[in-house]
Amino acid sequence: MEADYKAHESMFKAPEQARIDYVVLDIEQVKKGIVVPEEDLRKYYTENESRFAVAEERRARHILIKAEKDASADAKKQAKAKAEALLAELRKAPASFAEVAKKNSDDAGTAGNGGDLDFFGRGAMTKPFEDATYALKTGEISPVIESDFGYHIILLEAVRGGQKKPFEA
Repeated sequence: MEADYKAHESMFKAPEQARIDYVVLDIEQVKKGIVVPEEDLRKYYTENESRFAVAEERRARHILIKAEKDASADAKKQAKAKAEALLAELRKAPASFAEVAKKNSDDAGTAGNGGDLDFFGRGAMTKPFEDATYALKTGEISPVIESDFGYHIILLEAVRGGQKKPFEA
């Protein structure tokens, strides 16, 4: 039986075949077939306004006087007193903020650039720092703010974004 099969094996084989199905997705063609009433578009826009807004960002400088959250009460008191003294100095000469930051800030990453943090959005900084920064007006200096890192003095330099794109756009 096997010998017979081997002798006529070619009779039992079918030629290879392939069946291929494919779809061409042409977005321009699809768009032509879709018409959405303006009323539905306006409703979607209203329900999803946050998707059409440019996130607000703030540019700030800061001075950090370190006082870790587990530092002694006396160390925290000294750090806060130093921050308060620097704030008093800055209130008299706000234009000196960058210089005061270079000389006094304990933030090694920003002290060299005068405390410049560049632009940042919500969620990028610790909550007390962010809340204080977003409460300031451009050019305003914050009171001394306490965070887990110590005491900060913040200068708000600029605000960008926060605008909502109009429906027409």
